[in-house]
Amino acid sequence: MGKYKNLLLNIGLFTLNTVSTKLITFLLVPLYTYFLTAAQYGVTDMSLTVAGLITPVVTLSIGDATTRYVINDPDDKERYISVGFWITLLGCLIMLFLLPLLRLPVFGGLGNYQWFYLAYFVSSAFNTYMANVARGLNQVKLITWASIASSLVSASSAGLLIGLFDWKVEGYFISLILGGLVAIVIYLLFGGSWRYVSIPRIDRDRRFTKKMLLYSLPLMPNAIFWWIGTSVNRFFITSMLGIGASGLFAAASKIPNVMNMVSSTFWQAWSLSAFQEFKKVDTRKFYSNVFAVFRTFCFLAASGLVWLSPWLASLLLQKKFYDSWVIIPILILAFLLNVFAGFYGTVFTASMKTKYLMTSTAIPAIAVIVLTWLLINVAGLQGAAWAMVGSNLIMYVMRVFMASSIVKITVNWPFMLTNIIIVTFQACVMSWQVPMYMLLSGLLFVSVFVVSILDIYPVMMDLISVIKGRRSKREHAKHIRRTRI
Repeated sequence: MGKYKNLLLNIGLFTLNTVSTKLITFLLVPLYTYFLTAAQYGVTDMSLTVAGLITPVVTLSIGDATTRYVINDPDDKERYISVGFWITLLGCLIMLFLLPLLRLPVFGGLGNYQWFYLAYFVSSAFNTYMANVARGLNQVKLITWASIASSLVSASSAGLLIGLFDWKVEGYFISLILGGLVAIVIYLLFGGSWRYVSIPRIDRDRRFTKKMLLYSLPLMPNAIFWWIGTSVNRFFITSMLGIGASGLFAAASKIPNVMNMVSSTFWQAWSLSAFQEFKKVDTRKFYSNVFAVFRTFCFLAASGLVWLSPWLASLLLQKKFYDSWVIIPILILAFLLNVFAGFYGTVFTASMKTKYLMTSTAIPAIAVIVLTWLLINVAGLQGAAWAMVGSNLIMYVMRVFMASSIVKITVNWPFMLTNIIIVTFQACVMSWQVPMYMLLSGLLFVSVFVVSILDIYPVMMDLISVIKGRRSKREHAKHIRRTRI
């Protein structure tokens, strides 16, 4: 039970992290949608979209390799952390030389804020890298407090700069930069990661660099394809429907991002456990039990968000942004399939077979490009959302089959497929606003709840029996010790 205890402890810490950081970000949506125009909001979203594409490319996804090898080979952690730091710094310099490209029309005016974007990129890249180092060193509490402090600074400065001083896009960037810098300072002061960074030497660091790049380089195209699957639609929407429509789509995406509050709470803790437990006994059972609990929470969260989407939109999306609420249920379905695919992705990273990630992300990325181009012409923003659903479904199916050759995760497929069908039907009911759609959606949520209970019941009984068995053994051992005394 030790592995479950460690997982639950880390989930508790990351829950504090996620609730504080994601909730703050979530609550900032009304501020952004009230004070920024759709076009301005589209520019801010474009900056995040571009950073999501460029960061893994110019940094070679080295942060993920740092985490994995610090856990796997702690005796040489200084070398791994130092190599990762210098590659991250090199990536920031490359971004400096790429800045003129942001003035291309496809980026929707982001080039007008290129120096703000560069400062945000550097703070974000090093914030992410130091968080990866902290994960490798098992400094989970430090990650939590750094994230909380960063979010509080970003939120308070955004309210001041955008709401009070009316700095619009500039205020948005400055708030993100300040938040990132605060996190970096905390990692440096309390994490001690700076002690592991030394002047690079080719003769000494060549072996470590090669090993890390063999792991991280397949993650780089995987990150690109993942970005394509989740963000390329912004460029199609901008070019075909305008930057304003892209802003509406971005605002609507903030509510489905609550799925990330569910998944990332679990995700960060699970990745550590997956790395630590992969080579141990009962790996298959461990993965199967954890996925059963994970999918239960995800189904309930997705179905509940679909049901409440009009109400949440009325609270969070101001002015004409509210009209975009009809695409929210479809996006929630897309996010649901995405987090399921992500769970199976940890099988590949834990087993160090990262090439499978690239393959299982490349084909869905191609699919989303084709589907987005076709469906936007037919259904506008809803078409872009359905393209994400189709792409993520392909990714999920591919990873289920590919992961089975490494770890056979046991899934009760009748219940799993039933819930997927119910949530899909629920998304259609809400987006198409069929008669009595709120009542029907509520009934479908109850159906998801019932199916989820039936799905997870055997797993919970198994875990309870294991806990009772461990307690009985401890009590028996105590009885023997008392008898001997």
